[in-house]
Amino acid sequence: MHFEAVALVLHAYINNMEEYMKKFTVWTLAFMLLISAVAAFAEEEALETTTAYRYFVNSYRNVRTVKVIYYDNVYAYNHGDYYMTPFDSNVPAEYFVKDANGNLCIAPIVLDVTDAMRIRLYGEDVGETAMYYGQYCERINGKRGKSGFSGIHEGIDFVSYKGSDLHAILGGEVTKAGDSNGTIGIYNEDYDITLLYLHCQNIKVKRGQVVEAGDLIGEEGGKAIYAGRDIKVLYMKNGWKHVHTSHYTHVEMRIGRHTSSNKYRNAKLESDCPYEVMKEALEVVESGRQPISDAAVREAQRIREEELLKLEATPEPTPEPTPAITVVDEVPESAEGYGFAEEAAETPAPEATLPPSM
Repeated sequence: MHFEAVALVLHAYINNMEEYMKKFTVWTLAFMLLISAVAAFAEEEALETTTAYRYFVNSYRNVRTVKVIYYDNVYAYNHGDYYMTPFDSNVPAEYFVKDANGNLCIAPIVLDVTDAMRIRLYGEDVGETAMYYGQYCERINGKRGKSGFSGIHEGIDFVSYKGSDLHAILGGEVTKAGDSNGTIGIYNEDYDITLLYLHCQNIKVKRGQVVEAGDLIGEEGGKAIYAGRDIKVLYMKNGWKHVHTSHYTHVEMRIGRHTSSNKYRNAKLESDCPYEVMKEALEVVESGRQPISDAAVREAQRIREEELLKLEATPEPTPEPTPAITVVDEVPESAEGYGFAEEAAETPAPEATLPPSM
């Protein structure tokens, strides 16, 4: 009886182990299939990049070819000469999405973050985001008739109007309070980052000063700023006259404590991506807005152009002719000559008579 009991227990144990192994195998296979499906989906949805040599133009108008990697067909709808330029591959891929038509564009969370930065910078909901982090800058002409990109953008550009007040997006210690590029640097210890504001004028802070978020730090200036004064002609060199007239505020983020920004007209992105830090620091809640793609903007432009063509094709109403005026030299003999009917002569009223006396 003792051996039979032991045999029954072992038999039950083996059956349980077999059942456990079966379940373990099934769950393992299911998990592996799930991982494979996610990997396949991620691979299918991954943004393609291009590696190629592209022309870049430096500040001396020298043209050079640089091997770069950038996202294919990812464009931003934004301001001025920076429309329709690609993005450097160092920008995190999660900041790009597909719209309803399958076109790649900037993710709504990026639009939410830049809106929050812009509102904090100007102190109210004014202005616009002119250029994004990692986007290729405008095409400019170099020497000998060649043109190329002026560089890869290290930060975010905001545009309101020249002379508009600028406020600290985050508080911290001022590490820079003016240079030939109108730079203000503020180091925030909580996030261990430095926010650099470029092209500022009439700077209101001093190095070593501690400011709070929202404090006034300066005014929006132009590209050519020196010691708080706007300079229209920056310099003359090699026969080239460098004139800077546009205005905007460039905001750049660098991890750690810094006193200066990265060099412009560089084909390598060296600053740090601000979106994740700014989302946390400014407590940005995703709005759920629809992404704005280049295709959507082109469609809106097409509709506007069609409406203008319709207006141009619609003939203006013909005004009614003005009646001719006849000028006479002699006074007419009757009132009818002036267009009035001659009034009838008044009939004299009979004289009143007394009633006969009785």
